[in-house]
Amino acid sequence: MFQPPDLSRRHLLAMAGGACLLPLAACTAGKAAPEPAGAPDALPDASLEARLAAVLEAVPVEEVPGILLMVDRPDGRISLTRGYEDRETRAPIRMESVMRAGSICKTYMAALTVKMAGAGQIDLEAPLSLYVDPAVMAQLPEGLDPTIRQLLNHTSGVPDYYSERFYEEDWDISQRLTPALVLHAIRGLPATQVPGTVYDYSNTNYHLVALALEAVSGKSVASLLQAELIEPLGLQHTYYDAVFPPGDTIHGYGSPFDPWADMFESRENTGPDGGMMMRPSDLVIWLRALLAPGGRFEDIGRVMAADPVLERKRREHGLGLDIMTSREGTEVLGHTGGVDGYFTAGFYVPARDSVLVLYMNRSDEEIFGPLFGQCLREVVAG
Repeated sequence: MFQPPDLSRRHLLAMAGGACLLPLAACTAGKAAPEPAGAPDALPDASLEARLAAVLEAVPVEEVPGILLMVDRPDGRISLTRGYEDRETRAPIRMESVMRAGSICKTYMAALTVKMAGAGQIDLEAPLSLYVDPAVMAQLPEGLDPTIRQLLNHTSGVPDYYSERFYEEDWDISQRLTPALVLHAIRGLPATQVPGTVYDYSNTNYHLVALALEAVSGKSVASLLQAELIEPLGLQHTYYDAVFPPGDTIHGYGSPFDPWADMFESRENTGPDGGMMMRPSDLVIWLRALLAPGGRFEDIGRVMAADPVLERKRREHGLGLDIMTSREGTEVLGHTGGVDGYFTAGFYVPARDSVLVLYMNRSDEEIFGPLFGQCLREVVAG
C-alpha cells in the first residue's frame, strides 16, 4: 500500500477553523491524511475505469467542484471528469482544459538542467556562486553556497520563501513570482541546514537554478524550456509562465485565508518552481518521454532518479522527482503540485507502464491526498 503523498508544493498557510490546507513546514506536512468520507469499497470484479469512476464519484461536488483523471496504459487511455470548472456558471470541467500544474514544473526544470549539464553548459556539482551574480549570493543566508545538485534535490539549506510574512507583506495575488521577489521574501532568514545534509523542501531552490541557467546560456528560462523540451516533444498545449493561456478556464478554490476564495485571477502559477501549465494529455506525453523505456528523454530521467535522498520511509527525492515505493515493492515516479485553489499529480508506474494524471480545483489536502492514493492503488492493481 502507498502512503498518502506529501504534496510537495508552494506551502499554503494553515487556516484557523477552516479546512486543512497544505501547511507551513512546522505544521502537518508529511502526515497521512484521513480517507475522505464515503470512499468506496474496492470493486475487484469491475474494470479499472469503473473502479476509478467510483472513486471520483465518492467525492462530493460540494467539497470539490471538479476533478480530472487520465490514466494512460499500453492497452488504451482512461479519461474521466467529474463536476464543474466554475461554481457560479456550473460549466462542466473538460479534459481539454489546461491545468495549473504547480510543482510538477520542477520535473521540467530539473530535466532542463540535467540536459544542459550533459551538454557541458553547467556542472551539477559546482557551487551556485560559480554561476550567479555576487548580489544574488549576498541575499542568501550568510556563508551558504549550495551546489546545483543540492538545489535540485532540496538539500541546499536555502529557506523556502513561503511564509506568513510572504503572504501578508511581500506578495499580492496579481503579482508574478520572480527570483527578485523570492530573494526579498527570504531576507533575514537563517539557513535551514548545512548543504547536503538532509532533504528539506524549498521552492526558493528552483528560482536560484533558473538564475544559474539563464546566466550560463544568456537566454530566458522560458525560451530554454520551449526550445529544449516543449518543441522537441511537440507539446502543443504546454505553457510556461503564461497568463491565461488557451484552455485555462478552470476556477480553483481555496486560499490561505478563505477556504472557498476563487483563485482564478491569482498569478501564483508563474515562476520556475510552479509556472508550468498543460493539458492532461501533454503531461502524459512528458512523463512517458522522461520516465518510460524508450522515451526521448529517458537518459535524462535516469539521471534525475539516480542517487535519491531520503524524505521519509518508502519515499525518496531525486532531481525534481519524487520516488515512492509501496509496502509490496511497487515503485512510482513523478511529482505532485499545487497552487492556491488547485492540486495536481503526475506519476509514472513502471510495473504497469502506466501514467496517472489527477487534477482537482480545490485546495484541500485532506481530500486530495487520499483521493490520489486511492487512484494510484487502483492503477497499480490494474
